[in-house]
Amino acid sequence: MDQNNQQLIKASVVVVIIAGALGALMVLAGDIGPVTGKIFALCFSLIIFGITGTICMVVTRKPEYKTLGGAGMVTSGLGFLMSFIMVVGEVGDDGLLKLGAVCLILSIALAHICLLHHFTLQNKYAVYARITATTAIAIFSFCLITRVFEPIQGMMAMAYNQSTLKILLASFVVDLGATLLVPLCNRLKVDDPADQLILTEEPPTAEEQQAIVPTDSIDSVQP
Repeated sequence: MDQNNQQLIKASVVVVIIAGALGALMVLAGDIGPVTGKIFALCFSLIIFGITGTICMVVTRKPEYKTLGGAGMVTSGLGFLMSFIMVVGEVGDDGLLKLGAVCLILSIALAHICLLHHFTLQNKYAVYARITATTAIAIFSFCLITRVFEPIQGMMAMAYNQSTLKILLASFVVDLGATLLVPLCNRLKVDDPADQLILTEEPPTAEEQQAIVPTDSIDSVQP
Protein backbone atom coordinates (compact mmCIF):
# COMPACT_ATOMS: atom_id res chain seq x y z
CA MET A 1 0.00 0.00 0.00
CA ASP A 2 1.02 3.62 -0.47
CA GLN A 3 2.54 5.31 2.55
CA ASN A 4 -0.16 8.01 2.30
CA ASN A 5 -2.80 5.40 3.20
CA GLN A 6 -1.08 4.17 6.35
CA GLN A 7 -3.23 6.26 8.70
CA LEU A 8 -6.40 4.97 7.06
CA ILE A 9 -5.14 1.39 7.26
CA LYS A 10 -4.24 1.77 10.95
CA ALA A 11 -7.68 3.23 11.68
CA SER A 12 -9.30 0.33 9.83
CA VAL A 13 -7.29 -2.18 11.87
CA VAL A 14 -8.49 -0.57 15.10
CA VAL A 15 -12.12 -0.56 13.92
CA VAL A 16 -11.98 -4.24 12.95
CA ILE A 17 -10.44 -5.22 16.29
CA ILE A 18 -13.12 -3.30 18.17
CA ALA A 19 -15.92 -4.78 16.03
CA GLY A 20 -14.63 -8.34 16.48
CA ALA A 21 -14.16 -7.99 20.23
CA LEU A 22 -17.49 -6.21 20.73
CA GLY A 23 -19.38 -8.75 18.64
CA ALA A 24 -17.88 -11.64 20.59
CA LEU A 25 -18.65 -9.96 23.92
CA MET A 26 -22.28 -9.44 22.94
CA VAL A 27 -22.62 -13.19 22.41
CA LEU A 28 -20.78 -14.19 25.59
CA ALA A 29 -22.33 -11.56 27.84
CA GLY A 30 -25.64 -13.38 28.18
CA ASP A 31 -29.02 -13.41 26.50
CA ILE A 32 -29.08 -11.52 23.23
CA GLY A 33 -31.69 -8.78 23.55
CA PRO A 34 -32.70 -6.00 21.14
CA VAL A 35 -29.70 -3.79 21.91
CA THR A 36 -27.08 -6.52 22.00
CA GLY A 37 -28.61 -8.07 18.89
CA LYS A 38 -28.24 -4.79 17.00
CA ILE A 39 -24.63 -4.38 18.11
CA PHE A 40 -23.80 -7.94 17.09
CA ALA A 41 -25.51 -7.52 13.70
CA LEU A 42 -23.60 -4.29 13.02
CA CYS A 43 -20.26 -5.82 14.00
CA PHE A 44 -20.93 -8.93 11.95
CA SER A 45 -21.96 -6.99 8.82
CA LEU A 46 -18.97 -4.67 9.20
CA ILE A 47 -16.59 -7.62 9.27
CA ILE A 48 -18.29 -9.45 6.37
CA PHE A 49 -18.38 -6.45 4.06
CA GLY A 50 -14.95 -5.42 5.32
CA ILE A 51 -13.52 -8.74 4.15
CA THR A 52 -15.01 -8.40 0.67
CA GLY A 53 -14.05 -4.74 0.40
CA THR A 54 -10.47 -5.35 1.52
CA ILE A 55 -9.97 -8.16 -0.99
CA CYS A 56 -11.20 -5.85 -3.75
CA MET A 57 -8.96 -3.05 -2.46
CA VAL A 58 -5.85 -5.24 -2.71
CA VAL A 59 -6.36 -5.96 -6.41
CA THR A 60 -6.50 -2.21 -7.20
CA ARG A 61 -2.70 -2.24 -6.91
CA LYS A 62 -2.72 -3.66 -10.43
CA PRO A 63 -3.66 -0.80 -12.80
CA GLU A 64 -5.44 -3.09 -15.26
CA TYR A 65 -7.82 -4.30 -12.52
CA LYS A 66 -8.32 -1.00 -10.71
CA THR A 67 -11.87 -0.60 -12.04
CA LEU A 68 -12.78 -4.14 -11.00
CA GLY A 69 -11.47 -3.61 -7.49
CA GLY A 70 -13.13 -0.22 -7.22
CA ALA A 71 -16.50 -1.68 -8.19
CA GLY A 72 -16.14 -4.34 -5.50
CA MET A 73 -15.25 -1.74 -2.86
CA VAL A 74 -18.26 0.41 -3.76
CA THR A 75 -20.60 -2.61 -3.68
CA SER A 76 -19.28 -3.67 -0.28
CA GLY A 77 -19.71 -0.13 1.05
CA LEU A 78 -23.30 0.02 -0.20
CA GLY A 79 -24.01 -3.37 1.34
CA PHE A 80 -22.81 -2.25 4.77
CA LEU A 81 -24.72 1.03 4.47
CA MET A 82 -27.95 -0.85 3.79
CA SER A 83 -27.28 -3.20 6.69
CA PHE A 84 -26.66 -0.20 8.94
CA ILE A 85 -29.95 1.42 7.88
CA MET A 86 -31.93 -1.80 8.38
CA VAL A 87 -30.40 -2.58 11.78
CA VAL A 88 -30.26 0.89 13.36
CA GLY A 89 -33.43 2.24 11.76
CA GLU A 90 -35.25 -1.09 12.15
CA VAL A 91 -36.34 -0.87 8.54
CA GLY A 92 -37.92 -4.09 7.29
CA ASP A 93 -38.97 -2.93 3.84
CA ASP A 94 -39.09 -5.84 1.40
CA GLY A 95 -37.43 -3.86 -1.39
CA LEU A 96 -34.56 -2.77 0.84
CA LEU A 97 -34.05 -6.32 2.09
CA LYS A 98 -33.83 -7.63 -1.47
CA LEU A 99 -31.48 -4.83 -2.49
CA GLY A 100 -29.27 -5.62 0.49
CA ALA A 101 -29.22 -9.29 -0.48
CA VAL A 102 -28.18 -8.33 -4.02
CA CYS A 103 -25.34 -6.19 -2.66
CA LEU A 104 -24.20 -9.11 -0.50
CA ILE A 105 -24.20 -11.51 -3.47
CA LEU A 106 -22.40 -9.03 -5.71
CA SER A 107 -19.82 -8.12 -3.07
CA ILE A 108 -18.93 -11.77 -2.46
CA ALA A 109 -18.81 -12.49 -6.20
CA LEU A 110 -16.60 -9.46 -6.96
CA ALA A 111 -14.32 -10.29 -4.04
CA HIS A 112 -13.95 -13.84 -5.37
CA ILE A 113 -13.14 -12.57 -8.86
CA CYS A 114 -10.69 -9.99 -7.47
CA LEU A 115 -8.97 -12.71 -5.48
CA LEU A 116 -8.47 -14.72 -8.66
CA HIS A 117 -7.08 -11.67 -10.47
CA HIS A 118 -4.67 -10.98 -7.64
CA PHE A 119 -2.55 -13.88 -8.89
CA THR A 120 0.10 -13.07 -11.47
CA LEU A 121 -0.52 -15.95 -13.85
CA GLN A 122 2.46 -17.75 -15.38
CA ASN A 123 0.91 -19.94 -18.09
CA LYS A 124 -2.12 -20.31 -20.31
CA TYR A 125 -3.68 -23.12 -18.29
CA ALA A 126 -3.97 -20.89 -15.23
CA VAL A 127 -5.48 -18.19 -17.46
CA TYR A 128 -8.08 -20.63 -18.82
CA ALA A 129 -8.90 -21.80 -15.29
CA ARG A 130 -9.45 -18.21 -14.14
CA ILE A 131 -11.68 -17.44 -17.12
CA THR A 132 -13.74 -20.54 -16.34
CA ALA A 133 -14.04 -19.63 -12.66
CA THR A 134 -15.02 -16.04 -13.46
CA THR A 135 -17.70 -17.22 -15.88
CA ALA A 136 -19.08 -19.70 -13.35
CA ILE A 137 -19.17 -17.02 -10.64
CA ALA A 138 -21.09 -14.71 -12.96
CA ILE A 139 -23.65 -17.40 -13.84
CA PHE A 140 -24.09 -18.47 -10.22
CA SER A 141 -24.51 -14.88 -9.00
CA PHE A 142 -26.95 -14.01 -11.78
CA CYS A 143 -29.14 -17.02 -10.99
CA LEU A 144 -29.15 -16.12 -7.29
CA ILE A 145 -30.03 -12.49 -7.96
CA THR A 146 -32.93 -13.43 -10.22
CA ARG A 147 -34.30 -15.64 -7.44
CA VAL A 148 -33.97 -12.87 -4.86
CA PHE A 149 -36.49 -10.71 -6.71
CA GLU A 150 -38.99 -13.53 -7.01
CA PRO A 151 -41.68 -14.12 -4.36
CA ILE A 152 -41.07 -16.79 -1.74
CA GLN A 153 -43.42 -19.17 -3.56
CA GLY A 154 -41.23 -18.90 -6.65
CA MET A 155 -38.11 -19.74 -4.65
CA MET A 156 -39.80 -22.76 -3.09
CA ALA A 157 -40.81 -23.93 -6.58
CA MET A 158 -37.14 -24.67 -7.28
CA ALA A 159 -37.70 -27.99 -5.52
CA TYR A 160 -40.19 -28.97 -8.23
CA ASN A 161 -38.78 -27.19 -11.28
CA GLN A 162 -35.14 -28.15 -10.85
CA SER A 163 -33.72 -26.54 -14.00
CA THR A 164 -32.56 -23.40 -12.17
CA LEU A 165 -31.41 -25.44 -9.19
CA LYS A 166 -29.28 -27.62 -11.45
CA ILE A 167 -27.70 -24.55 -13.07
CA LEU A 168 -26.95 -23.10 -9.63
CA LEU A 169 -25.34 -26.27 -8.34
CA ALA A 170 -23.42 -26.94 -11.57
CA SER A 171 -22.03 -23.41 -11.75
CA PHE A 172 -21.13 -23.53 -8.05
CA VAL A 173 -19.18 -26.77 -8.47
CA VAL A 174 -17.41 -25.49 -11.61
CA ASP A 175 -16.60 -22.27 -9.76
CA LEU A 176 -14.99 -24.12 -6.85
CA GLY A 177 -13.10 -26.52 -9.11
CA ALA A 178 -11.76 -23.80 -11.40
CA THR A 179 -10.78 -21.67 -8.40
CA LEU A 180 -8.73 -24.58 -7.09
CA LEU A 181 -7.12 -25.05 -10.51
CA VAL A 182 -5.89 -21.46 -10.76
CA PRO A 183 -3.09 -21.72 -8.15
CA LEU A 184 -2.40 -25.34 -9.07
CA CYS A 185 -2.04 -24.69 -12.80
CA ASN A 186 -0.05 -21.55 -12.05
CA ARG A 187 2.70 -23.78 -10.61
CA LEU A 188 3.01 -25.80 -13.81
CA LYS A 189 6.10 -25.28 -15.93
CA VAL A 190 5.05 -25.07 -19.58
CA ASP A 191 6.59 -23.76 -22.76
CA ASP A 192 3.89 -21.13 -23.41
CA PRO A 193 3.94 -18.44 -20.70
CA ALA A 194 0.88 -16.35 -20.00
CA ASP A 195 2.45 -13.16 -21.39
CA GLN A 196 2.17 -14.62 -24.90
CA LEU A 197 -1.63 -14.56 -24.70
CA ILE A 198 -2.83 -11.33 -26.26
CA LEU A 199 -5.79 -10.46 -24.02
CA THR A 200 -4.34 -11.79 -20.77
CA GLU A 201 -0.97 -10.13 -20.54
CA GLU A 202 -0.22 -9.02 -16.98
CA PRO A 203 2.79 -6.75 -16.46
CA PRO A 204 4.79 -7.50 -13.31
CA THR A 205 4.09 -5.43 -10.22
CA ALA A 206 6.62 -3.05 -8.68
CA GLU A 207 7.70 -5.67 -6.14
CA GLU A 208 8.21 -8.26 -8.89
CA GLN A 209 10.22 -5.80 -10.99
CA GLN A 210 12.53 -5.12 -8.05
CA ALA A 211 12.99 -8.85 -7.55
CA ILE A 212 14.15 -9.31 -11.15
CA VAL A 213 17.95 -9.23 -11.47
CA PRO A 214 19.15 -8.02 -14.89
CA THR A 215 21.28 -10.52 -16.74
CA ASP A 216 23.84 -7.80 -17.55
CA SER A 217 24.61 -7.32 -13.87
CA ILE A 218 25.08 -11.05 -13.43
CA ASP A 219 27.44 -11.26 -16.36
CA SER A 220 29.46 -8.33 -15.07
CA VAL A 221 30.40 -10.13 -11.85
CA GLN A 222 31.50 -13.28 -13.62
CA PRO A 223 35.30 -13.62 -14.14
